[in-house]
Amino acid sequence: MPSYTPVKLAFSVVVPKNGVSEKPPIIFAHGLSGSKEHWEDFTQLFADRTKRKVYAIDARNHGDSEWNDVFNFDCNVDDFLHFMDSEKISKAIIVGHSMGGITGIKMALIAPERVEKLIVEDMSVSPPPAEVIGMVVSVLSMLKNALQVLPKGVDEATAIQMLFSIVLSQIPEEVKSNFVKPESFQKLKIAFKRLEDGSLTFKANLDILLKFIKEAKDVQEAVEGVYEGPAFFLYGKLSPFHAHLDEPSVKKHFPKADITSIENATHTVHFDQPEEFAEAVLNFILKE
Repeated sequence: MPSYTPVKLAFSVVVPKNGVSEKPPIIFAHGLSGSKEHWEDFTQLFADRTKRKVYAIDARNHGDSEWNDVFNFDCNVDDFLHFMDSEKISKAIIVGHSMGGITGIKMALIAPERVEKLIVEDMSVSPPPAEVIGMVVSVLSMLKNALQVLPKGVDEATAIQMLFSIVLSQIPEEVKSNFVKPESFQKLKIAFKRLEDGSLTFKANLDILLKFIKEAKDVQEAVEGVYEGPAFFLYGKLSPFHAHLDEPSVKKHFPKADITSIENATHTVHFDQPEEFAEAVLNFILKE
């Protein structure tokens, strides 16, 4: 894997209310265009249940982390390892959704000594189908265009309602029904920033993200190696990623992996079925 100059990642951190153990921390990694705020409903719960310190990070070109013209899924790994080094974290449990899952997969194969356990939410080890990549491009492009019609000074809650009303009116029914459940849109935590003229924009560098997805020959390249540690692959049964079909590759590279699906969940399992997601992941973390 090529080496990249890492950028400084923004993060949030919580500690257990009743004291922290000496065990390695848990680090949450969000999906493409997401942010550390996506995990706000889970970080304190996970800290208290596991007695571990819990971090949530913003990837480069996302949230409050540095923006850079260089972006791909390999540089995310270098950034993640640099973050761990900066925080003096020798090993961690990684919980990654979508793009964050790719980061976790690559890290576990490249630097297995840094990963105590790996949890991957709705992402395959093999590259996702081209039609799914096209779907991601379409949704991100719609969100970017929808921003342009938001009135200046609009509050963030209203902005979210308006954005998804616009997007839901444009996307095909098959995308609407299995990419993310419409009712889950209300739960999405979008990181905004307000510009000097009062308008809102995303805390995500959509221009660079879209450029990468559209121009990359292989958005997610084939991986090599084997991770012998504990791994948990969690899928949404309604997800268009159909990651459950990738079980042979999962078992090839992660021979000790547990694999499960969550009913009535799409690609965003932690938004669609938050209680089931939390219990499944916590049970895996707490299992000795």
